Amino acid sequence: MRTIYIIVVLLGVASILVDHLSSPSSGRALSPEDFAGACAPCGAPCPSTQKK
Repeated sequence: MRTIYIIVVLLGVASILVDHLSSPSSGRALSPEDFAGACAPCGAPCPSTQKK
């Protein structure tokens, strides 16, 4: 019974990996210039530069 659980988990992980690797990319790599004026890596604007 234990081997069945191991096989199921391995198949699940393998299917997730195959799906991830076969999906198309977002198009291009991001560069620091894409976040000009942003403080955070996610592109959020700096609170100090926002108008109040």
